[in-house]
Amino acid sequence: MAGMLATTAAAALVAVNPASAADGVSTTAAESTFPLADPDTVQAKDGTYVTYGTTVGEGVGARCGATGKLFVPVLSHGSGNTVGVGTCASADALPNGPGSWAEGNVWAPGVVRFGDTYFMYYTASRRGSGQKCLGRAVSGSARGPFTNPVEWACPGNGRWAIDANPYVAGGAMYVAYRDDAITSYPETGISIVRTHANGMADWDTRRDALKSTDIGWETIRMSGGTHVVENPSMFKSADGYWYLAYSGNNWDSARYATGIARCGTGPIPSTRCTPRQNGAERPYFGYTGTGGLNPYRGLPGNHPGPGGMDFFQAANGQYHAVYHWWNGTRRFPIVATVLRNDGGFYLS
Repeated sequence: MAGMLATTAAAALVAVNPASAADGVSTTAAESTFPLADPDTVQAKDGTYVTYGTTVGEGVGARCGATGKLFVPVLSHGSGNTVGVGTCASADALPNGPGSWAEGNVWAPGVVRFGDTYFMYYTASRRGSGQKCLGRAVSGSARGPFTNPVEWACPGNGRWAIDANPYVAGGAMYVAYRDDAITSYPETGISIVRTHANGMADWDTRRDALKSTDIGWETIRMSGGTHVVENPSMFKSADGYWYLAYSGNNWDSARYATGIARCGTGPIPSTRCTPRQNGAERPYFGYTGTGGLNPYRGLPGNHPGPGGMDFFQAANGQYHAVYHWWNGTRRFPIVATVLRNDGGFYLS
């Protein structure tokens, strides 16, 4: 998962030309040894970076100030234009758990700064039913603690709402999320909605961004019945278009991969986004080895199962992406620079 550094639409640009060390931009992908799934990165008010992820149990991963079970682990790293990646958990951003509306663990937190407040959207199990729904919590600090956790979205008929990713454009906040309510089982979809100032959704603005029926690679050699599109992240490129990154297929396989779709010139799409580079048939980013899905482009390290990709900006506006890969047992985060050439986006 993911959240994006708060920005205006005018500043939300992906560099067209490759960056270099002389530009003060780190262009080397950084891999973490901390087992963190569904990572999401934002810049804190002090200029450093914070990466969040799914709940980890006691004794999981290296610690540098946090102990026990961590509902939302915090990895701190980098500063300014140098992002890097953290290797130890320094805090729990949601230490009191998902709130009275939910129970159990927290998955795929997404965070954004909107004004002076950080808004966290997270997935949890609705108390008493186990239905996967979304909550919202707030904090004055990127590291938390995030408080006032409330239910944000929980569709009818037991359908899921998960993997929320907030972003800011033109003085407004938006949230992209997997929204099963726009499809019928076994299909899934992604919605985007604008929020009110308190982070709660203005549901009249909700629009479909993508449906699993728009692509086919999410079902190739899959196990289970659900046709998965999830973990959305929106970003704006120098060509003036907004793009949607999303994941598909089984998360616990080499097949889990990332698609890129073009969504139009506004921060909320007027029609469904269009998968890029033959994206209906194959992922844009993925594992190029045995067991992968013949992606359009590989990724740094060429690890199996790269997904949960979140786009965010450094202090100078340069986009970076954080995503996880799967080693057969656990998932680990990688941070890379987002660049573009004549063939499209690539990570370095």
